[in-house]
Amino acid sequence: MVLGGVLLALAWKRRLRIVTTVATSLTIALLVAVAVPSARLSQTAADNDVELSVSMLVKGPDGGVDKPTATTTYNTVDGQDLQMDVWQPDDQASASNSAVVYVYGGGFESGSRDQWAPYFQHLTSQGITVFSMDYRLSTPTDPSWDKAAGDVKCAVGWVHQNADRYGIDAERVAISGGSAGGNLALLAAYSTNSAAVPASCDVDDTSVRAVVDFYGPTDLKNLYVGTPSTPVRASLVQYLGGTPATQPERYRDFSPITYVDENSPPTLIIQGLRDTGVQAEESTNLAERLDSVAVESEILLLPDTEHAFDAAFGSFANQIAQARISEFLQKHLID
Repeated sequence: MVLGGVLLALAWKRRLRIVTTVATSLTIALLVAVAVPSARLSQTAADNDVELSVSMLVKGPDGGVDKPTATTTYNTVDGQDLQMDVWQPDDQASASNSAVVYVYGGGFESGSRDQWAPYFQHLTSQGITVFSMDYRLSTPTDPSWDKAAGDVKCAVGWVHQNADRYGIDAERVAISGGSAGGNLALLAAYSTNSAAVPASCDVDDTSVRAVVDFYGPTDLKNLYVGTPSTPVRASLVQYLGGTPATQPERYRDFSPITYVDENSPPTLIIQGLRDTGVQAEESTNLAERLDSVAVESEILLLPDTEHAFDAAFGSFANQIAQARISEFLQKHLID
């Protein structure tokens, strides 16, 4: 919009009709590009009883802790220390005694446990302790399909075992993740009793009370076939060690939708409708499957919203998402 305004000013001064026409068209196009998505998200906010804040666009979360209060090793496997950042509310007197285990995304091959720090700060402002974890990533020579989900289940079990140490109730543990991390969070939550996805350490209880999923792949074969993204397909091949044609069992066994049944925990699914990495069908199909077995679930579909939209914490899309998350966790984790 600034560029369009500059061109308009120059055109007026120099009386350049062609430049004026181009500048006007550019300005209008930019205004439409901003205004139309904002209008759609504003309607979505209204539909969800969320009041959007313009000031939030340029600032972080209110309250909460802005860095981990501790870092610990929850497992050592294959010579690698798997660590976990612990974000505890700064006012323990008002803490809710509940916890969220967070699994970061990055195509199963990259990312770090600190990359969604504003989300963790926001959760601590609500009295929730956050455990943001490492897991083993895939490489071109070492697929991690048989490691990553097991690490997530190990981490959840570790949180259960250490609940008293961090002042939380072992019965109030939820899990959340985005993209590949959303897949792993859902998979760990739904496959609690499945021998096909064992924990990578000796733990007794890997159950969770609820799941918050940001655009996680739910059917890996469907994702491979349907995504328009060549890098997404390449990541799946690296993670699973082949294509659906060569490794059909892995694509099935590491798809969360495979394990959905009436005992699956309540689930909140958040999905951008303009996601070009993980198509919205991944989320809507999961919501339909959960509904078919009467599992309590919610889905938030955000118009004009791309993959990893929540990286901009104050964006309109994320303001809506965070409001829904707060309501969901209040109902299924805290109350």
